[in-house]
Amino acid sequence: MALGGCGFRPLYGDGAAAGDPDVAREFAATRVGLIPDRFGQLLRRSLQQRLSAGGPAAARWDLLVTPSFAAEGMGVQPDGAVTRVRYTATANWTLNRVTPRETVANGFERTMDAYNIQPSQFFSADMSREAMERRLAEQLADEVVTRLAMRLRNLQGGAAPRLIAPVATPPAAPEPMLPVRPIGGASPGLGGDLEGGIGPGLSR
Repeated sequence: MALGGCGFRPLYGDGAAAGDPDVAREFAATRVGLIPDRFGQLLRRSLQQRLSAGGPAAARWDLLVTPSFAAEGMGVQPDGAVTRVRYTATANWTLNRVTPRETVANGFERTMDAYNIQPSQFFSADMSREAMERRLAEQLADEVVTRLAMRLRNLQGGAAPRLIAPVATPPAAPEPMLPVRPIGGASPGLGGDLEGGIGPGLSR
């Protein structure tokens, strides 16, 4: 009760805007730009689900997100085969005002996850990779939305949203590691350039 009386509001809870109707209202007025490829679709859907809790509203903000990936082979066998792959997913995001057009905040988020590769069980590896993609999309969406809530909560006394403090230019995304070779041969979606996506359907 004492914390509530001093204006304290928890950042975490049932969504990043929990207990803060002002932030929920701004979330509802934020539209998420298209993100290419299958993982981009997963990430965009996760963002939309988190931002729409406040109900429909006329768009005042555009959120642009650009994800990228790097992969690292783990559990390397003597013959060079890999039994586990760890992905680092990053997202550069920018929040733009719709009218007048201007950038008011940006950021850089990072998360990691991994999946196992069983000998000659490519279907199992594909299922594990797809589950990892979904987890990465959820985790990145949580990070982006939480950071957005922090920016929006910097507003005081109903000040115009243009007072949101911009963050420093984000660092460059990590360069992708060399492709890994799983046990029993190449698994679909693991060969070639990993920067363009994770798995089937994630072309440049």
